[in-house]
Amino acid sequence: MKREFAGDRMVDVFARKRAWHRRRAEAPLVEKVRILLDLQRQEIPLLAAQRPLRRWERPWNITP
Repeated sequence: MKREFAGDRMVDVFARKRAWHRRRAEAPLVEKVRILLDLQRQEIPLLAAQRPLRRWERPWNITP
């Protein structure tokens, strides 16, 4: 019984994941660029805490 519940739950997780990917794929290009820049802004402090940033890793000050 518990195993069936876990299976149903996994099906639901995969369905939600597919829907999330579909929404991301259908998003306008400007929204995709905004998401990319946000993720890069989150990553830079993590990299900088570990080592000096390389020249190509320094973010540009742009907004879409």
